[in-house]
Amino acid sequence: MTELKRYRIHYRINGEPASITLESFEEPVLEQAELEILLHHVREPGAVIDAPWEIPRCPSEQSRIAELGVSDIQIEEEQR
Repeated sequence: MTELKRYRIHYRINGEPASITLESFEEPVLEQAELEILLHHVREPGAVIDAPWEIPRCPSEQSRIAELGVSDIQIEEEQR
């Protein structure tokens, strides 16, 4: 049987420590953590996925993360 677990995503935003909590059945991957951080910090998030026919210099998610000043993302499971 699968169990819902809580994960803490630690990161820095403009050099200041921050964290958010995420509930999931599996440990989130880095891309999911980045999207959760964007959803948490961007007031009115729009589509951030590039269209398949576009060939951007840098994927939208990465450029938005860089604009926010996010770095040092770490994911850990919270112990109950």
